[in-house]
Amino acid sequence: MHKQVYSFLLQNGIDCSYNEKLDYILLNIPIDGETFQLIMRFPKYYPYSFPKILLVDCKGYKIPHRYTDESLCLYDLNEMLPDPDNYLEDALMTVNRAKELLLQSKNQDNILDFQWEAVEYWKSKANGKVDVLLEDSNTTRLIWTSKLIQNHYIACDSQEKIKEFVGDTYGLTTKNILFEKAFFVNVGKKLLLMLDTIKDIHGLIPKEDLPLFFEFLIQNTGKGVMIICADNGKGKCFLALRIELLSGNVDYTMESIEEILELNHEREFLYMECKNFQMKRLFTRGGDGNVNFDKNCLVIGCGSVGSYLCKAIVDIGIVKSVTLLDNDILSVDNIARHLCGSDYLLFDTYKVEALKRELNKHYPTLECQTIHENIWEYILYENEFFDTFDLIFICVGNTVIEKKMIQMIKEKKIQKECIILWVEPYLIAGHALFIQNSIDEFTERNIFDYRGMFKSNVLENSSQYLKSEAGCQSAYAPYAGFEVQKFVQDVIDVYYRKIYKNSQKNNYELTWIGKIKWARKQHLDIKPMWRAKEDRYIDFKRIDI
Repeated sequence: MHKQVYSFLLQNGIDCSYNEKLDYILLNIPIDGETFQLIMRFPKYYPYSFPKILLVDCKGYKIPHRYTDESLCLYDLNEMLPDPDNYLEDALMTVNRAKELLLQSKNQDNILDFQWEAVEYWKSKANGKVDVLLEDSNTTRLIWTSKLIQNHYIACDSQEKIKEFVGDTYGLTTKNILFEKAFFVNVGKKLLLMLDTIKDIHGLIPKEDLPLFFEFLIQNTGKGVMIICADNGKGKCFLALRIELLSGNVDYTMESIEEILELNHEREFLYMECKNFQMKRLFTRGGDGNVNFDKNCLVIGCGSVGSYLCKAIVDIGIVKSVTLLDNDILSVDNIARHLCGSDYLLFDTYKVEALKRELNKHYPTLECQTIHENIWEYILYENEFFDTFDLIFICVGNTVIEKKMIQMIKEKKIQKECIILWVEPYLIAGHALFIQNSIDEFTERNIFDYRGMFKSNVLENSSQYLKSEAGCQSAYAPYAGFEVQKFVQDVIDVYYRKIYKNSQKNNYELTWIGKIKWARKQHLDIKPMWRAKEDRYIDFKRIDI
């Protein structure tokens, strides 16, 4: 097969020779009077991967798109895959792409490619890592770092956040954790070419930020982690490094620091790979980037519905911050239908704390607060608390609390957007009330029946289907974890598409039909208007007109 590639290249005018012993093809590529030598090697899984092209001598030209082994990056495998049935044509195309890269490099037509691939170039030279837990990428400032293991650091504005991250994400003890100052600098639009020495980094820092840079060096006696935020022409990127200056027995002071820097101008720094945990970055790289992060949310009730709801509202990109309110302890009875699992059961753990840790595993920079108190404390004595949020979710499965919250909205003691979610046994149905406007008598009549019960309930007297175990345990509603996840996902999807993106503020009701077909077979007592519905049917309507 490799000899066939060699013969095909010759037939197509490529000056080359085949080294049978070492199994590679030597290519002689003429570019404007100069000949570049390239080596074509064949990967282990060829022709299911492209041939590899290595540059023998760059002849002094700056050639981008090179790996550390001098092979050329000629394909983005997210955009183009090899064609094993046409491997000969693939080989010729690979050579032609290499020729084009060399021609552009010789003519300096692709010099900006160095700028655009600065992060990858930096990463290829890295001998350490920095986990960056910063949301503000605009402000130059001193931050905190902590060394996790050899040449692996965590960087954040808050020491407490670093401790949480180390414990929740890596499961490590934080008892003896040590901190040192680090320097975060926003350099704006700067060329990021050929940064190798302390002098290069010094020259990159804006003049107005030099005093803070000097302060960082003085506080840390010339050593520490730096994070550079730069605009490389395609957007913001982070570059991390660690410097260690030699002072020659000169004390680090504001008077001596420039002299010390001058002594170290040719000294190299340690390149470090930057792991950017910014929410915007996570949603851009791991999603479509279509997020707003504009809602300060309160979630009351962090059981099954509340836990999956928290994950959904963060996943969909509307959460700026979230506060979790629940005073229950997570138990073994919860975990089959809860976002949090058995790893939180060794010690008594409040649901809000377990849920916060679970959310932070996915989104380490998410702003999340917890309150493990009884909701009645706030309803009865501190109801001004609710208006400090933009959006309130009530997921308590308690009619008394739900009706009290509706009354407070009606009395304008709560004047923020509220969403109440509850489910019926076996998740025959789930419900959501979206309250954006004041509650008038018309809205109230649409919510409650003549007995003061929720009018939209699908089952007659659903409490008859509650279950309880031996002893004095409270009754519970049976339903499966999969069903509650599907219900919550559909509710948040409808909210996002039909309410969140709609500038008009109205009141809505959603009824989600779950296992209605099964309920009919079991002869459950279903209200007439719902009996003929199919599983996964959604009824969504305004209740204020």
